[in-house]
Amino acid sequence: MKLIARWMLAASLLVVVAGATQAQRPQPGQPGQGGRPGGFGGLQIGLVLTNKDLQEELKVTDEQKGKFKDVAAKQADMTKKLAELRGGGQPDRTKMQEILKEMMTVTEEVKKATDDVLTADQKKRFKQIEIQAMGVRAFSNADVVKALTISDDQKKALKEVADATQKEIADLRKELGLPAQGGRPMPGATPPDAETLKKFADQSKPKTEAALEKSVKALSADQQKQWTEMIGTKIDTSKFTARTMRTAN
Repeated sequence: MKLIARWMLAASLLVVVAGATQAQRPQPGQPGQGGRPGGFGGLQIGLVLTNKDLQEELKVTDEQKGKFKDVAAKQADMTKKLAELRGGGQPDRTKMQEILKEMMTVTEEVKKATDDVLTADQKKRFKQIEIQAMGVRAFSNADVVKALTISDDQKKALKEVADATQKEIADLRKELGLPAQGGRPMPGATPPDAETLKKFADQSKPKTEAALEKSVKALSADQQKQWTEMIGTKIDTSKFTARTMRTAN
C-alpha cells in the first residue's frame, strides 16, 4: 500500500509539472501556440533550438544557432532534470518547486530568444509547419477557425471527423497495447518496442491523412485556397516528434 501511495503522489506532482508547462506555452498569435508535439497536437517553439530537421527547414543560420547556444543548454538541462524527476520515484516537494520555477524561467528565455533571433519569414514558416503538425485538430484551433471564418455547421462537421479519427487512433493504440494518447504506462509496465511503435505509425498515418483530406473538402473553395496559403509547402512533420528528431549540434 505504501508503494501505491508513493506512486500516486509522484503521478499527481507530475500533473503539476505538465500543467505548468501548458501554462507557459505561447498565447494565440505567437509562434509555438498549439497542442502537444506531433499527432493531433502542434509544435513547441523550443524545437527550433534542438531539432536539426526543423532548423534546416527554417534555414536557421550558423550565426543564429550561435545565439541560441546558451538558452539551448539551459533547455537541455531542464529536460534532463524533468526526466530524472519522472524516473526517480517519489519527488521531493522542495525539489519539485525549484524545478517548476526554473522551468518557467527557461521557457520564457526560449520564447524571447526565438522571437529575437528568428526572422519574420522564419516565424511565418514555423507557423505554417505548426498548423500542419496539428493535423485535423487544426480546425478546432481558435486562430485557424477565425482566419478561415469557419461556420457553425462546418465546425460541427469538422468535429465529427476529428472525433471519429481520434476514436480510431485510440482503438489502434489499445489494440497494439500502447497507453492512451497523453497517458503514461502503468508502473512496472514494459515500454513498447520499436516494432510496435513503427506499426502504430504506419497504421495511424493513413487514418490521419484521410481525416485531414476529408476535413479540407468540408471547406469552401475560398477557404481551401486560404488553407493552402496557411500551411505553405507540405512537409513530413513526423520528423519533429521526440522519437524521430535529429538533434542539432
